[in-house]
Amino acid sequence: MKVLMFGWEFPPFKSGGLGTYLYGFTKALFHKNVKVTFVMPYTGMEIKPGFVNVVQADGKGYSHMKLFDIKGFDLTPYNPSIELSSSHSAGSKIGSSKQAYGLDFFSKVRDYTAASVHKVKDEACDLIHCHDWMTYPAGMILKKLKRKPLVVTIHSTEYDRTGSHNPNHNIKEIERRGLHEADKVITISNYMKNQLIERYNVPEEKIRVVYNGLDKEHYVLKEKPKVGVKEKIVLFLGRLTIQKGPDWFLEAAYRVLKIDPNVKFVIVGNGDMLPSLINKAIAMRIIDKIVFAGFREDVQKYYSSADVYVMPSVAEPFGLTALEAMASHTPVIISKQAGVAEVVQNCMKADFWDSDELANKILGVLHYNALKNSMSQNGFQEVQKFSWDEVAENCINVYKEVT
Repeated sequence: MKVLMFGWEFPPFKSGGLGTYLYGFTKALFHKNVKVTFVMPYTGMEIKPGFVNVVQADGKGYSHMKLFDIKGFDLTPYNPSIELSSSHSAGSKIGSSKQAYGLDFFSKVRDYTAASVHKVKDEACDLIHCHDWMTYPAGMILKKLKRKPLVVTIHSTEYDRTGSHNPNHNIKEIERRGLHEADKVITISNYMKNQLIERYNVPEEKIRVVYNGLDKEHYVLKEKPKVGVKEKIVLFLGRLTIQKGPDWFLEAAYRVLKIDPNVKFVIVGNGDMLPSLINKAIAMRIIDKIVFAGFREDVQKYYSSADVYVMPSVAEPFGLTALEAMASHTPVIISKQAGVAEVVQNCMKADFWDSDELANKILGVLHYNALKNSMSQNGFQEVQKFSWDEVAENCINVYKEVT
């Protein structure tokens, strides 16, 4: 089987969990004799993983004007809508599309669509598989050009990314159109499935839930790393956006530190909320207890050095970092609003907005070694059931439904 796949990132060029997902997923497909041509934006670096043919849409050798009308399929319905509306351009509120994507992101999506269609319009395939809204326009064009079935995976919606604050209407429309034009829709939790039915009117029979996998061996270190911190460590790891709840992490930190000042709160990641988080920590007078580590590639070290990992996501379709932390023998506290809460039991769960409950659970793990050790061992055992092999097998079954 030959699959023409579209995605916005692929290691080493990645900014979050989607790149990790696509690496593990395509590698597992390769081992099941599925040949994948993966199309992504031009990065300026060579990407040859050996198990997938990565094509970078660099835009060479084509005319933008010609590609916006290919064999009668006009991109105009979403070219204007892909631009930021004046309401989003005027301000920069936390959670807005301007903050989530940047001012020129939408023109990059348009260029990627045109360049990627040009690159692979003659590529043989049995089906097209697109990941998230940025790739849906290219998938819809090629479905018509090639007369091949279209499968889309949605890892996060515009509502999730903005915490339902100022979601961009035009991105929602691209998502809606892609979901409805797809022959099958794959999503990563029942939380997301229900959202697609309620907010996008996607027929339930069209949706397949395939939970994330994990490269477990990648997160097991032989010994606990030394990070130069004497205090107990509470870890947050993720994009610093409203969706991931870093502000709620600080609220919990403030409450913990009032009871136990011998704790460091480490925040790994970058994002639009960084300045406001720094200011908030200063205003709370806890800045000396917060470490802003920035985006890091060596996440295994941070997982393994932490006494507890906290994922207070406001809207989390899955939450792969929770599995990564569990694979690192680290106790995990997650929000009840995360899709991963559907499939893991050996962790603590709390509403993201309940800072008192988050703080109580953090203190419980830090102060009771028996609890900490039990969560560490049982969580590690539970996470062994997750594999990219199973993800690939389930997605192949979806492919067979449409080919």
